[in-house]
Amino acid sequence: MPQCEVPIAADFVTVSIVALCAARGDECVKQSADLADQVGGSGPIEGAAGSDDPVVNAYYNYRVALDVMMRSGGETTEQLKPVMTPHLFQSISAQAKYYRSEKLHNTGATKVLWAKRTIASNGVIVSACYDTTAARTVDARGKSVLPARTPTRWLDQMRVQQLQGRWVVDGGSTTPNAC
Repeated sequence: MPQCEVPIAADFVTVSIVALCAARGDECVKQSADLADQVGGSGPIEGAAGSDDPVVNAYYNYRVALDVMMRSGGETTEQLKPVMTPHLFQSISAQAKYYRSEKLHNTGATKVLWAKRTIASNGVIVSACYDTTAARTVDARGKSVLPARTPTRWLDQMRVQQLQGRWVVDGGSTTPNAC
């Protein structure tokens, strides 16, 4: 199956997002680049200034990689490894397997509205608000699988740590929030 790679610039690491393109060719590259721009992976977030903070950028790259996995229906997971710890990768891989087995995928991308770094007793935390209005989870027939009242605003509290000289996400919590 053909693949297309879209490099997403990180502070000291270039994260390659590999999307399964089948026969889509250049359209795949455009869609992946558009997705990266929407969630802040390769530049400033729409409507917000970009971050000079490598810790916050690690979170943005995590969101890009996660969105690519969900849009691919769990087929594309290699882009997750450089942006998260092995333990979190194992957990997200289980989610990808569920997407594959249930034939689910997302039709759009989440949009990070804001993100900031905080220091807590358990390490460096990125608090971020994101919107899932455009990221519908659908089945193979394109029918939404989430209840109509599913919240669209979420607050992430994600631990970020250094791993082999780069900042990566190590898990945390996500709660519905009108942030």
